[in-house]
Amino acid sequence: MTHPARLASNCAFRILCTTALLSILLLLGSCSSIQFAYGQLDRWLRWQLDDYVDLNREQEDQLQTALDSFLAWHRQTQLPRYADSMEQLAGQVDSGNLEAVRLEAVEDTARGYWETASTQFYDLLIPLAGTLDRQQIDELEENLREKRAESLEKWRESPEKVQRRRQKQIRKHSERWLGSLSDEQERLIAAWVAEVSYNPQLRDRQRAKWQARFIELLRRRPDNYQSQLRDLMLNPEQLWPGEYRQMQEERHQRARALSEKILASTTPRQQQHLSETLREYAQDFRELANR
Repeated sequence: MTHPARLASNCAFRILCTTALLSILLLLGSCSSIQFAYGQLDRWLRWQLDDYVDLNREQEDQLQTALDSFLAWHRQTQLPRYADSMEQLAGQVDSGNLEAVRLEAVEDTARGYWETASTQFYDLLIPLAGTLDRQQIDELEENLREKRAESLEKWRESPEKVQRRRQKQIRKHSERWLGSLSDEQERLIAAWVAEVSYNPQLRDRQRAKWQARFIELLRRRPDNYQSQLRDLMLNPEQLWPGEYRQMQEERHQRARALSEKILASTTPRQQQHLSETLREYAQDFRELANR
């Protein structure tokens, strides 16, 4: 199965928003962990934000109000939709006709949920960005630079070690949905990792460009800058050059092809695991929505 959402952290407020949505959509592996994580999101997110900028008391109150508003809206309006999609997908798996499970359609559905939730979340949090003073913006800029350097440092390993780490990540996500993988599926993952390269320097340059634009808007605050911030956060790809955009699209297409091959190779036991997992998540979402 493809991942429902991808982490795309580029600034403190985008990190905050994206992490929240990812935590909601990622489906953390068991019924209890989903419900526990959802209940702890606001506290955990405040801790995350503290790594980037210190807020004053008024700003912290504004942040809490925004989080409370978003989570109430999300629980009441979005979680039932997620549950419906999970149950519909489980029904397709139960039919035994896995050709009916179109991963492109699954991606489109997840993307629609992501865009709806992220728009709501950004609209609540962007006014908070507008209250940052010069010292806080300086602090934010420095911490963004440090976090980016830390992220890049993780890739300064031997190519073999990087490949093993990427392979482990893909295996972990696949096992979340299917249970134990077959030797054939392990080989498919290993071959994909060996063939599809990843250049962290290219990604770092795009993040640096995005962060510079974000900080510039915060510092200058031109007319309708909050609208520009919103557009930048909802569409970070607008700063991608054509070559980088094409590279990302090719990687995405090849990742989908890998998912399709793995899905086509599933055993009856794995299909049962997939169906049960989807229904467990749907049940969790409905219980959370009714609280």
